Amino acid sequence: MDSKERAAYFDSGVAQLEEAKLALEHKRYALTAFLSAMSAESATSALIVFLGSRPSKKHRNSLVLHRLSGATEGPLKLKLLALIESMKKLEPHITKARYPVRKGTELLPPVKFYSANTAKELFGEACKVMNSVEKWPTKGVAEK
Repeated sequence: MDSKERAAYFDSGVAQLEEAKLALEHKRYALTAFLSAMSAESATSALIVFLGSRPSKKHRNSLVLHRLSGATEGPLKLKLLALIESMKKLEPHITKARYPVRKGTELLPPVKFYSANTAKELFGEACKVMNSVEKWPTKGVAEK
């Protein structure tokens, strides 16, 4: 287990979440969405490393967490399942916030696709992920 790798992922997530907050304050909603999703991905990557696995290289940590949840039970499994649901909401925005999005017959640039409400919702979801990973129980969980 590489605690430096875990710390690097987590610290990246914290920085990305801080940047997402600034973007939200400046009404940069597509950027808020992207940075929120990236911060959650970084945080869950830190958790995945802690649990002895490798993060997804395709922005799909929800799939890695799902695989890991099969080997856990009780309260830890419930925490993983909650993280999976959050990541399913956030992961699409890693791409969607960077490229034009089809809305009906229109192709919209991300800056015209994201609203304040959506950005706030995604930021809140990312905060939830960060908080959950930060409070992840380490006692009784053997590091590999």
